[in-house]
Formats: sequence, structure tokens, C-alpha cells
Amino acid sequence: MSRSARVNQVILIILDDVRAEHLFKWMKEGKLPNIAQLADNGVSCKNTVTSFPSVTLPCYADIITGSNSGYFPKEGSGVPNYHWIDRTIPSSVKKKPPLIRNYSERRDVLKINKDIGKNVKTIFEQAGDGNFLSATSFLYRGSTFTTSKEFKPELILKRIEDIYNNPKELFSNKEVPKVSVGYVPHTDDLMHKKGFDHPDYINLVIRCDEFIGSLIKTLKETGYYEDTAIAITTDHGNYKAPNIFDLEPFFKEKGLKPYNPIKGSGDFDANLGGVGFFNFRGDSWFHHPTVNQMKEYNTSEIGATKMNLFEILWDIPGIELMYYKDDNNNAEKGIIHLERRDLKINKISRGRIEYSGYGKHQKTKYVFDDDDLFGYVNSEKSCTLLDNKSHTINEWIEATYQTNFINLIDQLPRHFKNPRSCDIMVSNTGLYNYNYEHGHTKGTSPFSHDIASQKSMFVPLIIGGSLEIPKMELEVCKTTDIVPTLLDLLGKEPHSSVLGESVLN
Repeated sequence: MSRSARVNQVILIILDDVRAEHLFKWMKEGKLPNIAQLADNGVSCKNTVTSFPSVTLPCYADIITGSNSGYFPKEGSGVPNYHWIDRTIPSSVKKKPPLIRNYSERRDVLKINKDIGKNVKTIFEQAGDGNFLSATSFLYRGSTFTTSKEFKPELILKRIEDIYNNPKELFSNKEVPKVSVGYVPHTDDLMHKKGFDHPDYINLVIRCDEFIGSLIKTLKETGYYEDTAIAITTDHGNYKAPNIFDLEPFFKEKGLKPYNPIKGSGDFDANLGGVGFFNFRGDSWFHHPTVNQMKEYNTSEIGATKMNLFEILWDIPGIELMYYKDDNNNAEKGIIHLERRDLKINKISRGRIEYSGYGKHQKTKYVFDDDDLFGYVNSEKSCTLLDNKSHTINEWIEATYQTNFINLIDQLPRHFKNPRSCDIMVSNTGLYNYNYEHGHTKGTSPFSHDIASQKSMFVPLIIGGSLEIPKMELEVCKTTDIVPTLLDLLGKEPHSSVLGESVLN
């Protein structure tokens, strides 16, 4: 152990789709004794703020790198969302129409290791020399990746346990991994199918706790426990929408045809849970459209009249919010246009975000015309940032984490700076779930995650194990603080792209 290090090994366990308030409630009820023991004797936070949109990607990738989406040729991650269209290669170079990246497809999921780009680093790449293990953690760059045909938590967490029992199985130097990451996706699958209040979902989280208990036992028996930090978190929370709406007939009635990436035909591509991400054709599908092109949009239907896409998207039942970038933006500075519709009187209020700077140096200013779109004026903390000045990510988190539009002002520019961003983002406030992907409605589940509310944006953070870890309960932090905190415990400095800082400082 180096002089500055507090531990020799760290283990990061990410449970997909577990809301912070639920995990801590089950801990209090005695259902998760092993996770509770780690929390009682280490670091815990009930208000750990994840990335926006609160979807597995970008959230999971941001945990592993400590960074957010951005203008990835220079800074930040190249993954803005779970689904995106690649318009970074000009048509003069690439003759095939732009692809649709969809990480729910097996053919695409491992491509995330390249998609994040060269200007961010995984925790494995930041931790110096040593052995590194990814147990079904698909963003594995810099580590040894293992997985199984079934993504059962017992197989994933047991894999880490087995390597501590017998490291030579994977590593010729017979040393245990310096960093191990275990990712459990099955919790997300059950949440969408059955809901966060279903006994099967709750019992699955309880089973994860049991396997974590088995891992702790093995660490103690093999003598590694006192030199190991165990971190437990999730990528996002969840919510239940009271309304479901089928968008397939809606777009057909409007005369909009889904994009076909094989033929390069069609008018739009979209995926919507509660937040919707729309891509439209510009001069071609290789180009983002301008605002005027979207206001006077030519569809692929011969002889069809031009349509205003903004007006059409406002017709989607339940949509209250709309965001899009200004035509004159660049990576260094620009404007994100904001609109909010009052559903009762159908009045649209407008505002904007003005951003400047890159990465950890980005600052944003929120300006509105007549009415505050996000209710920040009603909070003593958040209204202090309505001062016509620019503020950092930490200032926005501190000021807005008690609202239902957490850190939105910082996060929207990071999304829209990305060349792979959508053209228009729409959102409701948790009242509707659309289950729409790439031209099709994919079910009728009311359970979702993506909006900027506390239910969807708050995840748990627990770091325990070694006695070198201080006992502390944090009021608020962010998921991009996890990597620098674990590196701090290992005595390592984070990469310059990391947005967070160690919570131990």
C-alpha cells in the first residue's frame, strides 16, 4: 500500500434502476443487512445526483468514467443517450446512411468502449498498474471482461468473489484485481416489467444483498477485507406514470415516417419514455437541421406541404417541456432554447441557457422571459442562482437538488454539445409514459426513468469495508464523484476529464 493510499483494492457494484429512497427504506426495514452494515460503518448518501437524462446510458457510463457527455472530439464522453444517430462522419467519406446506435441490442452494447471516445478514461484506465476486472460491466476498457449468458446477479457478484478466492484463474501474477466493477442489469429489466413495488423486484434486490454478504465473507476469510473498499450505487431511479399513450398512430396521422438507416429514408427517428429524443433530417441525414428547417420541414412524402415540427411535437399528449440548441452554437459557448407549456391554459413560456467553457470549467446561466419554467423561484436555495450570472455544476446541484428539475441547467448543454445529440428534446413531468422506440411502441409499461425529478435522479451511494474509510453521511453528492473518491482511496489522481471530486475531502 502506497503512503497516500488508504486501501489496496476497490470493488464497485452498480445495481441498475434502484431508487435511493427505496434502497434506504429496505435497509431501515432490515431487508438489506449487508448493505446496511457497509453504510453504517462508512460513507453514505441518499441524495446522490445522477446524470440527465436519467437513463442507463449516459448514467452508467458517467459513473465508470466520472465524466458527462460533451463535445467529445475535445472533451467529455461521446455517449449522449441510450439511442443516437451518428452524424460525425461526412457523407463525402461515408457513403452508407448514418447508423442508429441502440445499446439494448447485443450487436451494439460493447461498442460503448469505443463510442465514449479518447478524451475520457474509465476507472480502470485511471488507476495505474495492476489487475482489473469487469463482471458483466459492459464498459470495460482497460480491464479483463467476463460475462455469462444469463445476467443473474448471483453469477455476476459470484464472479468477483471467485477471483478473490483464486486470482490466478484470470491473472497470471496471481494478484487480486485493484479495481473490480460488477454491473447488475436484471434489476432494471424487472422494474420495467413488474414495477418497483412488486415483490419479485424487491426480492431481487434482497438477493443482491445476500450475494454482497457472501462476497464480504470471502474477503474476510481471504484476508483482503481490511484493505478493500466496497462501493454500491445505482445508475438512476424510477417512477410510475399514471397515463400511457401509443404514439405509432399519432406520427402516422401527422404524415411523419420513421427513419430507415438501411435505405437512408424517412422523416424522423425518436425514442420516448417520459423524455423524448427526436432526430430529423437536415440537408441530408448526415446533417443536423437548422431551427428554420424544423419550422418549415419537408417530409419525404411527395407533394406534402411543409410542416412545423415544433407545433407537431406540442400536440403529443402530456408534453410540457421542449429543449433545442441554437444554430450559432459551438463547443465553447452557445444557447439552449427552453419552452414550457401550461397544460391547463395551453400557454407557452420561454427561456434559455447560456453556456461557456468545457468539462469541469463549464458554466451556465439560466434566463427566462416572463415566467420561471422550473419553479426555481419558489425555492430559497435555487432562487439564489437566478442572478443573471453563470454557475458551475456543483452550484446547480447544491441549489436544485431539492426541486424536481435537478441540475438541468448544467446537463442540457452537455447533451446538446455532443455531435451525436438529438435535435429536439421533449418531456413531460412523469404523467405519461410512451414506450416508443424507432417507429414502434414497445409495450405498455407505466414504469420509467429519464426525467429530472428526485424519484428518477436520486441514487444511493454507499462506500464501506476497510476501517480506513471514514464514517460520514453526506447531504448531497453526484455520481461523477464516485470515480475520484475510489481513486483517492487508492492514492491515485483522476484524469483531467473527471467532473467530480473525492467526497472524502
